[in-house]
Amino acid sequence: MADLNQETLQFIIARLLKSAEETVTEQRQDPKDAFLQGKRLAYYEMLDILRSELEAHGQDLKAFGLDRKIENLA
Repeated sequence: MADLNQETLQFIIARLLKSAEETVTEQRQDPKDAFLQGKRLAYYEMLDILRSELEAHGQDLKAFGLDRKIENLA
């Protein structure tokens, strides 16, 4: 398998961010839905790991759309 390039990783992260934002919206409409609560937390955990790894490797978080507060997704 070939290494992921930056453009591909940016695309994947953008999809995750969009899905996370959609889940936040869904969960706000039904705040007691345990599935949506778990889904929202899962997106936050994935994005937090990606942000930490990119930061640890000296990458520009803004280039990946992770220069914002993802805590709002949790």
